[in-house]
Amino acid sequence: MSHPVPEVVEPESVGMSSDYLAHIDKLVQAHLNDDAYQGIVVLVARHGKICYFKAFGKAAEGIPMSTDSVFRLASMSKVPSAVAVMQLWDRGLISLADPISKFIPEFADMKVAQLNDWGEVKLVTAKREITIHDLLTMTAGMTNSWWYDLFTPNNYRVVPKLYADAGLMDDLNAPPLTLEQNIKLLASLPLMAHPGEHFDYSNNSVDTLCRMVEVVSGLSFDEYLRQHIFGPLGMNETWFFPPEDELKRVAAVYWAGKNEQQTGPSPLGLGNLGPQYTFSEHKTYFSGAGGLHGTTHDYFRFAQMLLNMGELDGVRVVSRAAVQLMTANQIGDLTNWQLTQNKWGYQLDIQQGVNAPPGSIHYLGGPGAYSWQGFFSTKFVNNPARDTVILSMTTPGFDGALPHNLRVIAAANAAVID
Repeated sequence: MSHPVPEVVEPESVGMSSDYLAHIDKLVQAHLNDDAYQGIVVLVARHGKICYFKAFGKAAEGIPMSTDSVFRLASMSKVPSAVAVMQLWDRGLISLADPISKFIPEFADMKVAQLNDWGEVKLVTAKREITIHDLLTMTAGMTNSWWYDLFTPNNYRVVPKLYADAGLMDDLNAPPLTLEQNIKLLASLPLMAHPGEHFDYSNNSVDTLCRMVEVVSGLSFDEYLRQHIFGPLGMNETWFFPPEDELKRVAAVYWAGKNEQQTGPSPLGLGNLGPQYTFSEHKTYFSGAGGLHGTTHDYFRFAQMLLNMGELDGVRVVSRAAVQLMTANQIGDLTNWQLTQNKWGYQLDIQQGVNAPPGSIHYLGGPGAYSWQGFFSTKFVNNPARDTVILSMTTPGFDGALPHNLRVIAAANAAVID
C-alpha cells in the first residue's frame, strides 16, 4: 500500500534556516555512530508547513527507517486522550469539577493507604472525591505498579504492590481485559494520597478517564477516538493495534546504546514494560495512557491542531478554551517531579520560564512551549511563540534516547530566523 508523501517547503519560506536545520543531519549521524539509537524520524514545521522531514538509520534489520514508519507512541497517547475528555466538556456532557463517581460509581468511597509510625498500613477515607480535573492533572492520588520502591514517601512500597498483587494492568501489555474490567478493579484499591494533594505520573489516572469517555459516549474508546479525533484529522495511520498488513511498518525497539533489538519485557518496579503488546492476540484493552501506534505525520497533524488552538484545515476538533486549559499550568506549585520538573497542564508538560527548571535537561524552547513524550523515545514539542511543531521519533525503551531527542529539538529551535 502506498502512502501519500506530505509536501515539504523550503525552510526559508517559513522563516527557518536551511543551514541550521542541516545541523540536525550531523547530530543524528553522530548519535547513530554512537548507537544512541538505530533509527529516527525528525519532522519540523512552522506556520503550519513542514520544512524538514527526514528518516535516518534502520527500522529493523534489513529495513531502512522511513518517514512513514509506525512508532509505538506509548505515553504520547495521553494527549489525544485528554482531547477526548475536553470534547465532552465542550459539549456540556461533563464538568471538570464532576466527581468521577458520577460516571463510574465504584469510585464513590475511596480509601487512602497511610503508614503509621510502625510501618503498618492503615486505610483512611479520602478527604474528598476524585474529580475529572484531578485525573487530568495526575493529582487523583493514584500511582503505578511500576513506581514500586523507586521513590519516597514509603507509600511507593505499599500501593504499587497492592496494585500488582491484585492483577491491575497499568504497564505496556495487552491482556484479555477491557477498560471497564480493569478500572473497576482499580476503584477497589486504595489511593496513595488524598485527591488534589500529590502529583503522581500515573497511567491509571488516564485509563480511568478513557473509561469515563466510554460511559458518557456509549462507544469503545477506540471507536470514540476514530470518530471524533482521528477521522476528522485524517489520521488514518494511528491505531491501538495496527492491522496485520501494516505490522511490517512498525519500527523495532532497540536497546539504547546497543545495536540489539529488545523483544521481551523489562521489569520496572513491579511492572513489565516491553514492546510485544503491539502483536497481542488480545485486542480489547484500549489504553489511552500508552497503547497507541502511529506515524510521525499523523501525530504532526494532531499536534498542529493543538497549536492552531483546536482546528486544522477548517475542521474544529476541540474548542480554543479547551486547548487553553490543556496548555496552562494546572498544578500550581507542584511539578512533574518524577520526570521533567516542569509544570503540567492536562496531559501536557509545560515550560513556564525562560529556562527549564534548574538541573533539568527539559528545555522546550521558551515560555509557553509544551510537549509530551513516550516510553520508546518519541517526543513532540509545540512552541506557540515561534509557531513551530517539532517531532523527534525513535525507538529505545525507558526513554533511552530522550537526551538525544532533546538535542535534536534544540537544534530545530535554533533554526528559527525571523
